[in-house]
Amino acid sequence: MATAMLCLASCMEIDNWDEPDARFYGRIIDAYTGENLLSSQNDWSIRIWERSWTEEVINHQSLSVKQDGSYNNSKLFAGTYDMLAYGGPFWPCDTIRNVKLDKSTEQDFTVTPYLQIIDFDYKLEGTQLTMSCRLKAPVREGLPNLFRIMPFLSLTTFCGESNYINIAEYNNNMQININKSWKDEVGDSETSRVYTVGPMPLKSGYTYYIRMGAAVDDANRKYNYSPIAKVTVP
Repeated sequence: MATAMLCLASCMEIDNWDEPDARFYGRIIDAYTGENLLSSQNDWSIRIWERSWTEEVINHQSLSVKQDGSYNNSKLFAGTYDMLAYGGPFWPCDTIRNVKLDKSTEQDFTVTPYLQIIDFDYKLEGTQLTMSCRLKAPVREGLPNLFRIMPFLSLTTFCGESNYINIAEYNNNMQININKSWKDEVGDSETSRVYTVGPMPLKSGYTYYIRMGAAVDDANRKYNYSPIAKVTVP
């Protein structure tokens, strides 16, 4: 009984640590366009390591990247951090070292995407939707094989690999599987032919949010995306 009383008393101690209230925020910038790198909600992350922590083994934390290519986390401890844009559809980039986080710190990242989705277009004929795009690879030396081109449809403004209507409901062949090097698929040009998917049957009276994405065969197979278009089916 005495042991139980001591354990209960120890659980009643007041936690005298202040809750984390420092904020990291910023943009992931496409090196080609200077604009935010378009993503899908929680597709990949910013990894951070607190270097002001005294533990011998320092584990990383992950800050989710939003669909618009920004990130924002307001529940971190102030300190010194290393930061790395990680696991996305871009060439490996350097870790940013010794970033000082106080109450609010802005830190942007500039990354070089594997691919660009260009000339994205769509056509709605009745309830039949067709989408098309071309790919562009400004850096082709060492580029992993082209893996897949996918159409994405959603009933919400969140549209991409993390939130889309399963294309298998329409047609198992809507995705374009390539599995070739850029040279074998495209040749010496930095831009590809037009890729077309569809027609896909949509439901009358619904509003869809659509886009296309393409992935290379690296360890993550994440997609570079087109902008999102809104389609209302009469």
